[in-house]
Amino acid sequence: MNLHTIIFSDVHLGSPISRAYTLLETLRKHRFKQLIIAGDMFEDFRFRNLTSTHWELLEHIGKLSRRGVRVVWLAGNHDFRFYHFMARMIGIPHYREYSWEVSGTRFLAMHGHQFDSFLLENRVLGNVLARLYASFQRIISSHAFDLLTSRVSDKWMRFSEQVSLRAVRYAKKKKCDVVICGHTHIVKNEEINGIKYCNTGCWTTSPSHLLTVSDTAEIKMETVP
Repeated sequence: MNLHTIIFSDVHLGSPISRAYTLLETLRKHRFKQLIIAGDMFEDFRFRNLTSTHWELLEHIGKLSRRGVRVVWLAGNHDFRFYHFMARMIGIPHYREYSWEVSGTRFLAMHGHQFDSFLLENRVLGNVLARLYASFQRIISSHAFDLLTSRVSDKWMRFSEQVSLRAVRYAKKKKCDVVICGHTHIVKNEEINGIKYCNTGCWTTSPSHLLTVSDTAEIKMETVP
């Protein structure tokens, strides 16, 4: 199957549990025309936490762009303040949201934090919680911890469902057939009110996932152990 697009999100480079090496090896196995980073490529702006593998992944993405692959970097809530700088440094375009068409199917991608009401209404508290969460990650350094906290927040805050419903409504306004988000760390591949909604999960848990779109607009969620 010829791949048109690969999409992933929430790599959180700088986090001790980022699966950057696994993602790098996965990208090397595929051939595709377009690569979309759907936000939160970085954990935060403290680049001293980046490992040599993290830099190697960024270098590989830059090489893909120079070889003719269209690479698109979308803003996430973790890297919102500096994603444009890093994208320019690597030499790739950056956007808040991005749409494209394959075989008559119109796609829309964005990080998804735009639809998280808790984050929008509590920016200061959200930043504090994010820093505390990052600190716990460094202390515990466990993929299981990240998966557990994602599941707990999804159950009690219901923000994953909220993001999906609002993303679908937004996609309808944009007259798109498929909308793809990250942010929630919860993988989804479902149809809601006639719109295909996909969430690519994250690369801080095992397994991780990436979304592939073929030249015929066939959508698949690839699981990476």
